[in-house]
Amino acid sequence: MIQWQSRSTTRAITLAFLFVLAIAGCRTTTEIDARSIAGCNAPHFPYHSGWLGGDSAYSIPLADGRSLWLFGDTFVGREGQRDRIGSKLIHNSIGISRCTREGRFEVAYHWERGREPRAFIPHPSGDRFYWLFDGFTYEGSLYLALLEVSLGEARGPLNLPFRFEGTQLARVARPQDEPARWQPERIPFTRSKLAFPGAFAIEGRHLYFFSFFDRDGASHPRFLARLPLDALAMDAAALPDAVETFTSGGSWLPGFHPERARILMDDTATEMSVHRDASDGSWVAIYSHPNATGGFPDDPRASAIWMRYADRLVGPWSEPRVVARATELRPARDPATICYAAKAHEQYATNGTLPITYACNLYTPNGEDPYAVLRRLLGRMDLYRPTSLLLDLPASGD
Repeated sequence: MIQWQSRSTTRAITLAFLFVLAIAGCRTTTEIDARSIAGCNAPHFPYHSGWLGGDSAYSIPLADGRSLWLFGDTFVGREGQRDRIGSKLIHNSIGISRCTREGRFEVAYHWERGREPRAFIPHPSGDRFYWLFDGFTYEGSLYLALLEVSLGEARGPLNLPFRFEGTQLARVARPQDEPARWQPERIPFTRSKLAFPGAFAIEGRHLYFFSFFDRDGASHPRFLARLPLDALAMDAAALPDAVETFTSGGSWLPGFHPERARILMDDTATEMSVHRDASDGSWVAIYSHPNATGGFPDDPRASAIWMRYADRLVGPWSEPRVVARATELRPARDPATICYAAKAHEQYATNGTLPITYACNLYTPNGEDPYAVLRRLLGRMDLYRPTSLLLDLPASGD
């Protein structure tokens, strides 16, 4: 069970549910129509098997037609439980989805089960944990980004008590096996505490990754780095030295050097998806940033889901355009509601439509009792799991 040790502890636990929100463009000036969806191109995440909600929801297509889903902080409870009272918080979980013969989307959830549930990939240290930040497959192996997190002094516009310590990769040699049989190997990736990988894309012989700055929790513009895919066969200790950074001068610099990087997207987001549009070959980025610079929560950008596009990963990237809005942030909303973590899932795209997900949660506004906010979340089963929308995209060239 979650322990209510003190109100300060409760605030830290509450904020742990909420992180990715705050640290978590179509080609016209109007919003693309977004509508609720059902069916196999409609990822949806019912509560079952003790899984009672998680956020983030990166997806990775697997070779056998299934998809892997990566969730952040996750509530788990008893089989058949329908609220979160008495549930346990773990820091990551995964889902494996498939399309049934009848055309339905089905997902099975996984974490480390035992007398006490644990994260699917636990941290070896008791005072740190991992959030799962995107992934990819290469030559039959699966790679997941592990953002290493520790608790610290509250900071940033949402007063979040987190520090990021670095990023590793988890390598799974046989992702076709049942997840309970996976044996993730942790390998070093980037060493910086200034910036961290947040979205992957493979082009040619390189893994490209958009990385976000962590500027005291308040500003998270993104830049581009890359890794030769052949480096994944190198000695693990040498892998960080194979990374290159796209610099302000427009060249590739050996090493991971945020301080010399060209900013490609100057707004704030940590989580993001980047994929190639099958219709015209352009690159598309989908994201949201609820701590919009105009002030949260009154800035209408807080509910926006944004798209940018570019012909090349190095840019130039278009200005962001609003393609959808989180309907949970209507004028009559609970003032503690926040929505974040928008991403596209291109493996489900069909006939000019693009499925996206986002998550909504409760946060603690200044001056409010974090215990009371958290108690509401335990019963608000309409919040804290990925929500799906289907974007109707304009034809190429519109």
